[in-house]
Amino acid sequence: MAELVSRSGASREAVRYYIREGLLPPPHRTARNMAWYSDRHLELIKLIRVLQEEQFLPLKAIKSLLNKDQEYKFTPRQREIFAGVLTEMDTLSRRGLPRQPGRRLASALGLSDEDYDQMAGMGLIRSGNDPLTRDEEELLRQFAVLRQSGMTPERGFAPQHIEIVQAAADLLFDQELRMFQTLLDNLRDDEIPGIMERVVPAINRIFGLLHERKLRAFVARFAAGKNVAAATDKPSKSKPPRGRRSTPPAVA
Repeated sequence: MAELVSRSGASREAVRYYIREGLLPPPHRTARNMAWYSDRHLELIKLIRVLQEEQFLPLKAIKSLLNKDQEYKFTPRQREIFAGVLTEMDTLSRRGLPRQPGRRLASALGLSDEDYDQMAGMGLIRSGNDPLTRDEEELLRQFAVLRQSGMTPERGFAPQHIEIVQAAADLLFDQELRMFQTLLDNLRDDEIPGIMERVVPAINRIFGLLHERKLRAFVARFAAGKNVAAATDKPSKSKPPRGRRSTPPAVA
């Protein structure tokens, strides 16, 4: 453990937490108070710290990514490309002004501590007082937009409802990995920055457009059905046919 802490830069508490949460495999124990860690532990800890501290992903998403990675057999060239993409992502994430602590931003946006704690518990944002990443700040801002637009706790709306979107993002990411398996081998080094600058934003935009299209079609279909029902429920105002006189009501 002492050597692992020294070489990885992670604390003992962090290593134990990673093992407990399934981010690291358990060590090989030779005695009650003796455990051995492999180079794989060191490699994973360094990867986790890069992904978390250099503003890429929260721990819950990192765990999902590591588990997904075991399902795929990436070639050495594809792993080189992922390393280049990670470097580019780190460069992009460091642009802009210094980040502020998450709870302070949440309060400024009018979000409650309960909202913040629930979002942190879901792995959408990091907990504690560390500054948020750029995407975590944007998640808070967009959730604040939902709150300000009437999606309130009184109406039963909670951060847990975002899990629907999170599940869709997980599905999209899984399919992207499968696509990358077949398309990345022939990618040139000078094309790697384009993945983050153009390819990923384009995929995100296409996803948003297709979602908007389905929503528009759904609303239009039900709006048309409502109009038909309204027209059917209206009282008839048709006049009697020509040549015939309507019978006057009987007088009591």
